[in-house]
Amino acid sequence: MPGLINKSKWSAVPLSVSDITSCVRGYTLAMTASLTYENIEDHPIEGIFIYPLDGSSVVVGFEAMIGNQIITVQVKDKTKIDDCYFDSCNANGTLQSGGEALLMNPLAAGHIVLDEDQERTVLVVSLGVIPPLETINILVSTSSELSTLPNGGIRVSSPPVCSPRVQRSVKEEQAFSPSTARRRDQHHCAVGTHEQTASGVCLAALLEEETINSIDYEFNFHLEIRGPYLLAGVESPSHAIRADADPSARSATNIVVTLADKYTYDCPVEILIYPSEPHLPHVLIEDGDMTPEEYDEHLKGRSDYIKATKKDSSNEKTVDIIRKRLHKDILHNPVVMLNFCPDLRSTTSDLRSIQGEFIFLIDRSGSMSGVNINRVKDAMVVILKSLFPACLFNIVGFGSKFKTLFATSQSYDEESLALACEHVKKIRADMGGTNILAPLNWILRQPMQRGHPRLLFLLTDGAVSNTGKVIELLRSHARFTRCYTFGIGQGACRRLVLGLPAVSRGTAEFLAEGERLQPKVLISPDMFIFQRNSLLF
Repeated sequence: MPGLINKSKWSAVPLSVSDITSCVRGYTLAMTASLTYENIEDHPIEGIFIYPLDGSSVVVGFEAMIGNQIITVQVKDKTKIDDCYFDSCNANGTLQSGGEALLMNPLAAGHIVLDEDQERTVLVVSLGVIPPLETINILVSTSSELSTLPNGGIRVSSPPVCSPRVQRSVKEEQAFSPSTARRRDQHHCAVGTHEQTASGVCLAALLEEETINSIDYEFNFHLEIRGPYLLAGVESPSHAIRADADPSARSATNIVVTLADKYTYDCPVEILIYPSEPHLPHVLIEDGDMTPEEYDEHLKGRSDYIKATKKDSSNEKTVDIIRKRLHKDILHNPVVMLNFCPDLRSTTSDLRSIQGEFIFLIDRSGSMSGVNINRVKDAMVVILKSLFPACLFNIVGFGSKFKTLFATSQSYDEESLALACEHVKKIRADMGGTNILAPLNWILRQPMQRGHPRLLFLLTDGAVSNTGKVIELLRSHARFTRCYTFGIGQGACRRLVLGLPAVSRGTAEFLAEGERLQPKVLISPDMFIFQRNSLLF
């Protein structure tokens, strides 16, 4: 339930206007959303704005206007923030300090504590007290790197916060749009407020709820596409669109996309962009806000430059200073983005010769006892017998502690296969609780074997208390490890199962009761295919 939240009820504040303006340049997306909310209550409320981000997006601007009050945010280094909690005002205007309020009740006191993963992927802003019947205007700007589809296309979607589905009765939905009811079934999530106990609410639970609006709202969508490539086509699988190009344009590189019909409040807008030559490298150059001469003058006035060049004024020293100042001066200098999207699927046969490292991380906690652990054991025997010759593999079982089949991953041969199959037969769900952080840390600290890309397979039915730390740990090793997750049964933590592959370019699967695991865990050469890579200079 992201968006603007009424803290006292943990319910959504109605959205009345959503205006999305965005621009695609190559494989980057700049998006600005102007959102207008209405406090329909006859009394003051405290507002908290929650805006989820994907792993490739960053917030570059935020502003909220409540009456004549303007709220902005600043980006600061974590080490310079002494109090990581939100100070908040009650509706009566009483200020609660961070630590004191947190001790009373983390969420009831107005605090949302972000874990390591959520710090990267969620913008949370406390807007303070909102007067009764007041209008709230929010402007949020983001910058994103766009991933590619297998065919080289690019997908752009409107954020669910900016295009929430409108809550309707079944009869209203069927009358409004024949496809709406079907979509609702596909995306159904528990809807409602969290009035029962604030202590039972966490940010992860709020984020998992579908964004729902109680009223129809004005919706405007404007997407400009400016590519360094010719366009083969633009389409939308979700809505009818209109694509307009400059009549005087000499090539199809710049177009503007808008909705052709009135927005139907049933799903986010999705746009697919097809470059004419998607598998050729593309270069983007973004100029800085200073000329080389202006930057040279700017640099010579900096205290660190003056201090460093007093002892050594060589060109090498100057280059070293510029390199150290890149994060500070990024806006002053030009940036080059080089995009690669090779057609690796045309070389799938060659990928069969890749001798990967396959590590199977199996949940052996008490909750896996019975049917679930037997499903895993049956599947593992089939999987082990389908591995590629001369690859490396290992099996790690975890609960409160963890056990490994081998001290290090071993070569796949008849002897090691026999040992592994015998080990799988003896697996039991007898290792207590669920602690995935320790075995994951052990796996990621194992030396990489040259020529053996690492694929990690997690099979679990439960949840952990430190999901953010687990996801952040894998994110820091995502360059070398790709994770595939399999959530078994209804108790599997969706955030964990979806989050690990999201940060490591893997995939996630959920198994319903009685569903066989073997077809889900098929080892294929496609698992070694990495999508487009981008380099920034």
